[in-house]
Amino acid sequence: MNILFVHEVDWLAKVVFDIHFLAEGVSLLGHQIYAIDYEDSWSRKGFFNLNRLKTSQIEGVSRAYEGASVCLRRPGFLQIPGLSRVSAFITHYREIGKTIREKAIDAIVIYSIPTNGLQTVHLAKKFNIPVVFRSIDMLNMLVPYAPLRPITRLLEKRVYAAVDAVLPNTPQYAKYVVRMGAAESKVRLLPFPLDTKLFRPLVDCSEVRQKWGIEEGTPVIVFIGTLFDFSGLDEFIRQMPQVVREIPEAKLLIVGDGPQRAKLEQIIRDLGLEKQVIITGFQPYRTMPEYTNLATVCINTFVVNETTMDVFPAKILQYVACGKATVATALRGITTLLPGESHGVVYSASSAEMGGEVIALLKSPERRQRLEEAGLHQIREKYSPEKIARELETILEELIKEKQSDSRTRRA
Repeated sequence: MNILFVHEVDWLAKVVFDIHFLAEGVSLLGHQIYAIDYEDSWSRKGFFNLNRLKTSQIEGVSRAYEGASVCLRRPGFLQIPGLSRVSAFITHYREIGKTIREKAIDAIVIYSIPTNGLQTVHLAKKFNIPVVFRSIDMLNMLVPYAPLRPITRLLEKRVYAAVDAVLPNTPQYAKYVVRMGAAESKVRLLPFPLDTKLFRPLVDCSEVRQKWGIEEGTPVIVFIGTLFDFSGLDEFIRQMPQVVREIPEAKLLIVGDGPQRAKLEQIIRDLGLEKQVIITGFQPYRTMPEYTNLATVCINTFVVNETTMDVFPAKILQYVACGKATVATALRGITTLLPGESHGVVYSASSAEMGGEVIALLKSPERRQRLEEAGLHQIREKYSPEKIARELETILEELIKEKQSDSRTRRA
């Protein structure tokens, strides 16, 4: 098959996540994979350099799996704040249509809504090829400007109702897309693909330990991910003085970056925690198993509210796959897949109450070991990346046959 993946973030700059795993995983099954992205991290190279409307193409992109290959096509746009995405709306429509024609695309997997969602759905119908939406977030919640969220929510509803299938990665997202207008018969659960060859226990972490000046034997609490305003890290950092009183040598390592970073750094300074809390900024994806294995305990501190309740941070699976006891806030999106200690996770009612659970685990190696063994068993059973790539392959093949059958019926 020739399969097109469409998103509205920077394929090369964005941290490696679901779209990279699925696209590259399916490419390893022998299919030709194309991708269209939007360079949301763009910066103008000169004051008068306002546009780059020509599409650029990068062959052989591989970020998640060695040996994988994705052909990335990047439509141009006006490099003017406020007009960049508006212009991309037009250039993406043109480039998606061109790619479908030139590359004989058989099926499309889309992750995006505002920039190119409706265009992709329209073009898929025009060329009579199936389009599926991969649901891994409540997208309107991620819009940084609150006034634009209702518009994004409306667009979500239109796209979910129009695609041939929606593929959520958790049961909670499945319920969400149905509430948002997806036909229940078109919703098919497709779990997050986890590379258990990369994320595994006992990875050598000496290099990152040395890089950040963390001595062997130091109790380390690790958070990995984008620093969104709902991360809950602000509340957890305020508990670090309590953690340090109980375990003076403990350190918190925050591996990531994002809009909340400046606020977190101010809290760290205000509490005098510069030696106990380290923010690394974004680090290369291939080093994530090293950072995870550096941990004594891993955490996910997301704020619990109606907006975040169904969020599923994939890093939880990566923590557990590395054999790390994990403490997380009790989001439904996580608890439905990893119900508790039998799956390697201890839950806290809120990020503001997580300190006690972390202290208890840091003081109990026996309990940590029980959690680690239980979590590893569950991960190995359910999240093989090849198995999930095969599932996506089967879904797309079935939808292609349905389209072809419907077309023959209409001609008859």
